[in-house]
Amino acid sequence: MYFTRFFIFFVFHLLIISSVYGQKFMGIDDVRPGMRGYGLTVFQNSKIDTFEVEVLGVMRNTFYTNHNIVMVSLSGPYVDDAGVIAGMSGSPVYINQKLVGALAYRFGQFPQKPIGGITPISQMLAIREFLDGEEKSDQNRPDKIFNSNETNNNSFETEFSVALDKYSSLDSASHMETHPVSHSIKPIAVPLVFSGFHPMTVNLFENEMRRRGLVPISGSGSIGLGNTFAMHGGKSDSHFLNENQKDPAAILSHPTLLPGSAVSAQLIRGDFNLSGTGTVTWRDEDAILAFGHPFLWAGALDIPMTQADIITIIPDQAGSTKISSVAAEVGSVVWDHTDGLYGKLGNPAQMIPVKLSYSDFGRSLESYHFDVMMAKGWTPMLVNMAVTNSILTNGWLGGERTINISGQIVLKDYPSVVFEDQFSGQTSMAALAREVSNMLNFVIDNRFITPILDSIEIEIGSLNQRKTAVIEDVWFSSDILTPGDILEVSIFLKPYRGNRVVKKLKVPIPKNISAGSIQVLIGSATAVTRHDLNTVPQRYRPADGARLIELLNNRRTRNGVYLKIYQDGSGGILKGREMPGLPPSVLAVMQSERTKGSFVPIREKVVVEREIKTDFVIDGQKWSRLIIKR
Repeated sequence: MYFTRFFIFFVFHLLIISSVYGQKFMGIDDVRPGMRGYGLTVFQNSKIDTFEVEVLGVMRNTFYTNHNIVMVSLSGPYVDDAGVIAGMSGSPVYINQKLVGALAYRFGQFPQKPIGGITPISQMLAIREFLDGEEKSDQNRPDKIFNSNETNNNSFETEFSVALDKYSSLDSASHMETHPVSHSIKPIAVPLVFSGFHPMTVNLFENEMRRRGLVPISGSGSIGLGNTFAMHGGKSDSHFLNENQKDPAAILSHPTLLPGSAVSAQLIRGDFNLSGTGTVTWRDEDAILAFGHPFLWAGALDIPMTQADIITIIPDQAGSTKISSVAAEVGSVVWDHTDGLYGKLGNPAQMIPVKLSYSDFGRSLESYHFDVMMAKGWTPMLVNMAVTNSILTNGWLGGERTINISGQIVLKDYPSVVFEDQFSGQTSMAALAREVSNMLNFVIDNRFITPILDSIEIEIGSLNQRKTAVIEDVWFSSDILTPGDILEVSIFLKPYRGNRVVKKLKVPIPKNISAGSIQVLIGSATAVTRHDLNTVPQRYRPADGARLIELLNNRRTRNGVYLKIYQDGSGGILKGREMPGLPPSVLAVMQSERTKGSFVPIREKVVVEREIKTDFVIDGQKWSRLIIKR
């Protein structure tokens, strides 16, 4: 009996070793219905186990041309009860000791028996062939996906106005449908394990994650996180394997990400952790292929690749799931392809360091340190989740509240983007979350510069009180002014359930101002910006990266009262720069064909602009007309 068990154990592990070093593949043209084989995956802890498969047929040109799927039925101690399990994505399937491909798809909504789809290994190996050429030209760096030719060309003022006007819901960061829509076949869902996140945070983002083919799960913390690829005397895991290929026992004593191993790709690491778990399909020295279908549809990536331990399996007719915990970091995922993930052992991932501080006014500061992935459509949402979580963790969800935010986005080779704002009322958290997402989207998805984010710093202060005020009235010291006069302005604010507050402002009238009437607008950030967008939208159309950063750094805040004095006057905007009050001769030249449409005439000149900071989120506006006499 003992000898039999030992023999089975030895043969099983020889199969695993041969799957790493034998490199025998079965082409899809050699696959026939009725063929039987086995797959490798982890059902418990880190032990690689088997399940049986039988080929049902080959589906050709599925989803797009030359994309084929091998349809199989599954059986075995776990899959008989749980079906095709989320987390099995990438499980290698062998027939006649040859690798056919990765289990990557499931069929049906509530199937009576487990039916899966295999991504052929030839399609997955093409990922590596593609990257071998790309690496020579250094194109598979994550910052390459932010090339200006690939970004959204929506105008800045449209995004700016959306950011001002829509606070009603959490920003989803990307509206891309990530998986093919089909009721019969879909990619096996990827369990997305949240560690350090409040359950309400998971609930708030659950629908968005599920729409992207991910199954959000509240999980345990990481095990032994850190750069562990410097083990064995500073040599990477692949070097260890290469030096010990002649000794199977030595290889088995260090089973880092063999075919069938559980593998995780981390989106966030540190005080908060977020990772998606699947299975390794194939390994060749430092190269890893996994999942067999897209993870985030992000293309180039640079995120930590880690070992994973499977805690248990939750059987569910709607979709069974592996519950996992992240273990040692062993490399990085460098590409997220239609046919799977490609990773490199020994490569440290380059993430964005984030420092997030939170305090209730009058209470001690809480600080969180974590790293987030750099990917358009994902980075803003991930930071948004962390910000939301810091508030929920400290016991706040709804009710009246005032939230202050400040911080900076540190860019390589460009000035930092600094920001601050205030939100108040029952929708304050949603407004804050949208502000964070919008600010990062402006930086990441722009058509001028390729942003390399060195770090992000965010500080949040929360007060259990509504602090809003409406501009109730305005008083001027005089209706008739002369150049050089000092205009005294009293602004009457009516706080929510509070006594009237008066803010005073002294405004010098420029000596070069023209005689005639002037318009004075006193209003909230939203009101003044909306006026600008309606009259001179070109003010929010940056012509280069420097102007974009300048606009972001000078955004009006919700706790400010803004005064602007306008006067009719000919002028224009050239390459994002406003040139008011141009003489007729200069104006004629600027509007000639030589400017080729780069000059935009405007008929409104801003004479004076002032700001008063308050303790309230301001609403409302007041218009007045004064006279300038010489």
